[in-house]
Amino acid sequence: MAWAGVFLGMVAGLCAAVAGYAVAGLPLWACLLIYPAAGSAAALLATALLYWRSGAAGPGGGMPPGGRLAAA
Repeated sequence: MAWAGVFLGMVAGLCAAVAGYAVAGLPLWACLLIYPAAGSAAALLATALLYWRSGAAGPGGGMPPGGRLAAA
């Protein structure tokens, strides 16, 4: 999960920086700040999404098919 998040964050940050420079006409210093901001946001989002999907109900999952645990 973490490797996918790091890779997707790297690609998203690079795309955001290049698009900011080429399309929006941002200065180079702003694009250098966009790269880590967009990359870390995409990496955290991808890791959180993959973690949430891994806990879904299934044959080996700890959750029942309805997705709710019974009250204790």
